[in-house]
Amino acid sequence: MSAAERSLETRAKPEVVWRIWSDPSTWPRWNPDVSEVNLGGPLRTGAAGSMTTKSGGRHEVSIEAVEPGRAFELVSTGLPLTRLVFRCQVVPSGAGSRISQGVRLRGPLAPIFTGMMAGRIAESFPALLKGLATEAEATG
Repeated sequence: MSAAERSLETRAKPEVVWRIWSDPSTWPRWNPDVSEVNLGGPLRTGAAGSMTTKSGGRHEVSIEAVEPGRAFELVSTGLPLTRLVFRCQVVPSGAGSRISQGVRLRGPLAPIFTGMMAGRIAESFPALLKGLATEAEATG
């Protein structure tokens, strides 16, 4: 379960959404916060690399769990003694999909940062979900 999550309905089919979301090379195109991602290969459990945000931050990232066609978890640095765990999920909904992104924090300082940060981090999710939906609807 995520500390904070946002979802969006799209008319894009789940397999189209998944094809785009699971290809990190597309992220800078539709995610307004990401300028570069390098995982050293495809999205898979155990992949690791870096992500550069448009605000100029560079974070180590890793993929901890992939449920092909459905969900993945990206773990990122960014706060002292804390990891940000982003759960990205697509599920069938009506004639299209419901796409969701959530964040939870883990580590020794997570209880402190969760209350201060999780909601603010999640405020950025609607824009990236909209970008993903728009990309998937145009593609598919």
